Amino acid sequence: FDDITALVAAQRSAAWADVARRIAHEIKNPLTPITLSAERLRKKFAPGEGTEERESFDRYIETISRHTRDIGRMVEEFVAYARMPQSVFREENLVGIVKKAVFSAQTANPDIQYAQTLPSDAVMVSCDEAQLGQVLLNLLKNAAEAMEGREGKRISITLAREAGSATLTIEDNGPGFPADKIDTLTEPYVTTRAKGTGLGLAIVKRSIEEHKGTLTLSNVEGGGARVVMVVPVV
Repeated sequence: FDDITALVAAQRSAAWADVARRIAHEIKNPLTPITLSAERLRKKFAPGEGTEERESFDRYIETISRHTRDIGRMVEEFVAYARMPQSVFREENLVGIVKKAVFSAQTANPDIQYAQTLPSDAVMVSCDEAQLGQVLLNLLKNAAEAMEGREGKRISITLAREAGSATLTIEDNGPGFPADKIDTLTEPYVTTRAKGTGLGLAIVKRSIEEHKGTLTLSNVEGGGARVVMVVPVV
């Protein structure tokens, strides 16, 4: 018997990419006219300032605009998944890429404690620096969002070099991954959030696979989520 798991996963991914392309095309076209129409309504038909009617009118227009922006962000994820940019590989220091991503995440989330354990020496990998940096930002963003509303939020980032590979481990002290979905969370359109498209981790996984690496999700004993990324070193 041949193990065709990877082949089936690749075929499923290609099929979902085609679905994403079609959805993005159908949804994207009317977004601009909706946004422009809402702004024209605001300018032309808004009641006088300070009236109760004006407050209601502005609230209705803002609701249209806000939901249009939400849909626009979803479309961007569909496009990103369906049309991954061509990678440009160079030898880069993974330690530096991790530091930049953590700095950006820390700036955006000052209420979270970020603990880094990184090698003192360079860890050179062949990668597209922009893509790999975005992968790390997405993983850190997911961890931060999972801990919303909690006290004592903490994310640990550990990078270790082993024989022929580098292992990056990101752990948080949030609620962890749902046990019934943990095996499917990297598949397209599987999400645990009400407004999520389910494409974030799917895009991350595709990027890491482009770098000949692997992505593993698990839960930390006692609470929290763990994401392990392994990529080859040069």
